[in-house]
Amino acid sequence: MCSAANHGAKSTSIRPSPALCGALAALALTACDLDNGNGYVEIKALPPVISVPLYLDAVKLEPLRNGNAVLRQKVGTAKLQTDADGGQLAVLCNIEVKKNRITSVTVSVMSRQPRCLCSRTNATGPAANRVCIG
Repeated sequence: MCSAANHGAKSTSIRPSPALCGALAALALTACDLDNGNGYVEIKALPPVISVPLYLDAVKLEPLRNGNAVLRQKVGTAKLQTDADGGQLAVLCNIEVKKNRITSVTVSVMSRQPRCLCSRTNATGPAANRVCIG
């Protein structure tokens, strides 16, 4: 049997509007820290006056002032390179950039071929496989 109170009653459900869903999603994304951050790479030259062009991730660096430069870089692994024969870039070493840390690398040009001297490294293999860590 039906009661009189239930006649003609419709069931209702609350359904959020698409605009409300979009606003909640945007709020959730802004609360997340999607940025991995930045670290710093300190490049020193030995001797302090060098004329070897240097590249960090294929971006040519300005000549080092007084043999020293500190660069802000995204977190990850960066390649320190120089010009090689045939217009190609030769990898001197890889640099591990950590968030809010300084990784120091010395570029030595005492011999014919420039090379990286890392204060800390993870391997003793060839220069292309060497990773300087901070």
